[in-house]
Amino acid sequence: MTDLSFASATELTALMRRRELSPEELMRHTLDRIETADTKLNSVVALNPERALTEAASLTARIAHGEDPGPLAGLPVLVKDLEDAEGFPTSRGTSAYRNSPPATRDSIHVARLRAAGALIIGKTNLPPIGAGVHTANDAFGVTRNPWNLERTPGGSSGGAAAAVAAGLVALGTAGDGGGSTRIPAALCGVIGLKPSRGRIPQGPSRQPCWPQHACLSGMARTVRDTALHLDVAAGHHPADPNSLPAPATSYMDSLDKPLPVLRVGVLRTLGISAPRPEILHALERTADLLRDHGHDVQDDESALPGAADFPVPFLLRQKVLAYNRLLGVLDDFTARRGDFEPWFADVLDGGRTLMLDDFAAYWTHRGRLDQWTAELFERYDLLLMPTVPTTAWPAEGPDVAAAVHERTVPIAYTSVFNDTGHPAISIPAGLSPDGLPCAVQLIAPHHREDLTLGAAQVIESAQGTLRPPAFANPTTSRR
Repeated sequence: MTDLSFASATELTALMRRRELSPEELMRHTLDRIETADTKLNSVVALNPERALTEAASLTARIAHGEDPGPLAGLPVLVKDLEDAEGFPTSRGTSAYRNSPPATRDSIHVARLRAAGALIIGKTNLPPIGAGVHTANDAFGVTRNPWNLERTPGGSSGGAAAAVAAGLVALGTAGDGGGSTRIPAALCGVIGLKPSRGRIPQGPSRQPCWPQHACLSGMARTVRDTALHLDVAAGHHPADPNSLPAPATSYMDSLDKPLPVLRVGVLRTLGISAPRPEILHALERTADLLRDHGHDVQDDESALPGAADFPVPFLLRQKVLAYNRLLGVLDDFTARRGDFEPWFADVLDGGRTLMLDDFAAYWTHRGRLDQWTAELFERYDLLLMPTVPTTAWPAEGPDVAAAVHERTVPIAYTSVFNDTGHPAISIPAGLSPDGLPCAVQLIAPHHREDLTLGAAQVIESAQGTLRPPAFANPTTSRR
């Protein structure tokens, strides 16, 4: 039996290529699943069922006539509402843009998924312009975690993570500017890869992302689906001069090759964090698993540059990113500040206080991070650490002051690798005593997504994938 809600993208596309499942049949199941399950989650903020069914019927006919529409043929995909998808408004997670007209074209990323045969069916929720580690806004409300509806799926790609974890779709798009893919993946028990800087082209955009901290990504339940997404999405595009050339070999093919013996450094605190016992237990189990598979796993107590001044570098980073967001909406914010969520308007105003000395300190710190990671990767092929210091926090958001005091800042382990540009992947690592997902993170040298995916597959093969019990009952299965 194949449970259509929790089958992987690779399984579903294989069924459709063999004509054992039609895109139209899968689409009807997907729309029914969203209609019933998302009433509890609030992960999907835009949907066009009529268009989705029409496109699925057309694709069913094309496949019946012998066409091969591509590696994602017939797969329903939800797009994070920070990216343009033709025919859907780009609300950017804020009331200020809720009534935007439908986009007239796709982003480069979405266009590549559509060209590979994916059916773009709707948009997922996020905090305003991605500025949060929980997913809530005045436009669409609070998104909830399928493992516990009182908890958050994280942010900013919380809608994508909740939808994938709960079996609404097998694949969604995401993005990661400080942990925005990996944190929701960790809290929801799915796979979240932040690729190397430039791996997936960005744009088209009115203003380039000059801090060079954010990466586009996918959200999936399996490592192989993550590799499938990256095979489709990666590769240079002239509209993004910083985008990387396509890799020489397929990421999916790399998963079929044995890993070499890897030197793995285990970092527990980075000198700034105090992870909860359940997170440390998950980390130790994963380290032992990699040792059992023959890898050279060593403890490392290296602290981040600036750890003695924690949280000063983090606060400076947030101010710089607030300024970057302000520039992206400056005309609208100046003309109609009241349309933005009040707390988010205060964040944007905070960006106005950035001074030249702040810029100098920020880029100096970025340089120190680059040197720190370069030295680590002289000793190790992979780094292993927690993704987040805790399991999921309340749906309305974390207590930031308490997190600073208790050294459980949600982005403690993630944002550094946005700033350095290294590929990093979050992998489920079991459940806490109260039934919430725990996760670990693997980081590889620049441009070595193949290593993160390969090691993640070892972990996934040993530990399996997770399903939230309240959403695990299939609504449609096939033999």
